[in-house]
Amino acid sequence: MKRKVLFVSALLLSMGSVFAQGEMDAYKLSQKDLTGTARSVSMGGAMGALGGDISAISINPAGIGVYKSSEIVTTLNFQNTNTKIESGFGKFDESKFKVNFDNLAFVATFPIASDVAPLINFGFSYNRLKNFHRQYSMEVANPDATLTDYMTYRANGVALKNDDPNELLFDDDDDIYPLQNYDWLAVLGANAGFFGYDDKGFFTIGGIPKGADNYLYVREKGSVDSYDFNVGTTFSDIVSAGLTLSITDLKYRLYSELSEAYASNNYTLFNELETDGSGIQVGLGVIVKPIHQLRLGMAYHSPTWYNMTDYYSAAYSPKMTGIIPAPTGNTIIETGRFQSEDYRLRTPDRWTFSLAGILLDPGEGLFPKLTVSADYVLTNYKNMKLHDDDGNAYVGANSDIENHFRMASTLRAGLEMRFTNQFSGRVGYSWQQSPMTKEFQDNQQEVMTVGSVTHFTLDKDTHYFTYGLGYRFTRSLYADLAFVMRQQKADIYVYDDSSKASWKDNTFQGLLTLGYKF
Repeated sequence: MKRKVLFVSALLLSMGSVFAQGEMDAYKLSQKDLTGTARSVSMGGAMGALGGDISAISINPAGIGVYKSSEIVTTLNFQNTNTKIESGFGKFDESKFKVNFDNLAFVATFPIASDVAPLINFGFSYNRLKNFHRQYSMEVANPDATLTDYMTYRANGVALKNDDPNELLFDDDDDIYPLQNYDWLAVLGANAGFFGYDDKGFFTIGGIPKGADNYLYVREKGSVDSYDFNVGTTFSDIVSAGLTLSITDLKYRLYSELSEAYASNNYTLFNELETDGSGIQVGLGVIVKPIHQLRLGMAYHSPTWYNMTDYYSAAYSPKMTGIIPAPTGNTIIETGRFQSEDYRLRTPDRWTFSLAGILLDPGEGLFPKLTVSADYVLTNYKNMKLHDDDGNAYVGANSDIENHFRMASTLRAGLEMRFTNQFSGRVGYSWQQSPMTKEFQDNQQEVMTVGSVTHFTLDKDTHYFTYGLGYRFTRSLYADLAFVMRQQKADIYVYDDSSKASWKDNTFQGLLTLGYKF
């Protein structure tokens, strides 16, 4: 197994970092959904060269320079996420419905005494970038391994200070150990009495048979929200430029139960995790309109620099029945309620290159008019970094990021047809490449999970199919409607080297945007 090959490197990297936050945490917290105004989303998010839309500003800050009048806008999002997991035990189907306000924005235009740049525009917007709400469950057979085997392996990755296995046991006077110094899976397993220790290290004891059925239930919620401050202008009606300062608020919540069934009883691992963070990001962009029918755009968004705090707790019960706690009196091993750790996260930076053109324009006041647009985005996930609160690098996690992630591409394309001055129709498509290397996606390289959360997914590409309508009631008041179908596949594991199951997320969204120009 790959674990045997990589054990030495895992042991060398375990001190002080690998069991704090890891690569999968950095990836999970760095992702973004296709969100925004209904117009932008219905065109697949391909708005980087068009501007004049609050979501276009978040894609390319120069989009604020395109505005000719002030505007206030808000978007309501109805989202249903259906997660299907298929294993040898059959199919498991869970759904989660959520209603969100995806954005609320205001743009103000101010005339200035200049023939070159007659307007300077300012904007403020709230945008929801990511929605974590979902729940799922699965059952999988592991004929050749057990969670206890994996806990033993993790215990062998801990660098004991005095070569004393009792260091993993809770002390009567202080039963809380800092996560950065110990692996919670090792601590829970040692206190449950599953390990022995000799001159070769830890080994599994207790008569636990090889092979077991695993039952996993996971519930997630939370979001990533951005508060953007924008400024921009247009020079000589040819070049638009813009700057964005973003303050990001992140909240993530996880609850999971992993139960392992044997003939006599079950063992269940419980986990709760609360992650809170705030960060800052800067964006720069330019849009060039060499002729009326063509626009070219380019934008750069810096990493988001987060200050993060994790609150976590875990419990392990050697005597459980299913996922329901057995009667009072059975032994429960726990870490303590919501211990905390502060750390820093740097997300990937990204470049966006955009092209838009008017392919059909019969003239002033004549219809229909056809506009097409495309964005190409490069996001360097290898640039994700984790540090402790003092700025010291998590060496193991950062090394894993370098080895397991890559530069990922996103392609967005959209089409808008204006049938009349009031009525428009739109369609779009977006493809997001998985940033994981092929070897990592195929689970040929070890996945080190964090603390006592053992399960993980290895994502494949994501596809969005979008369409929508727009209607202008007056010169000032308008409404846009969009529908989004999101599809993503992945492989899910209850722990590293376990049997895998096939995962598929299908999300359907309906978005309604109301705007007023003045």
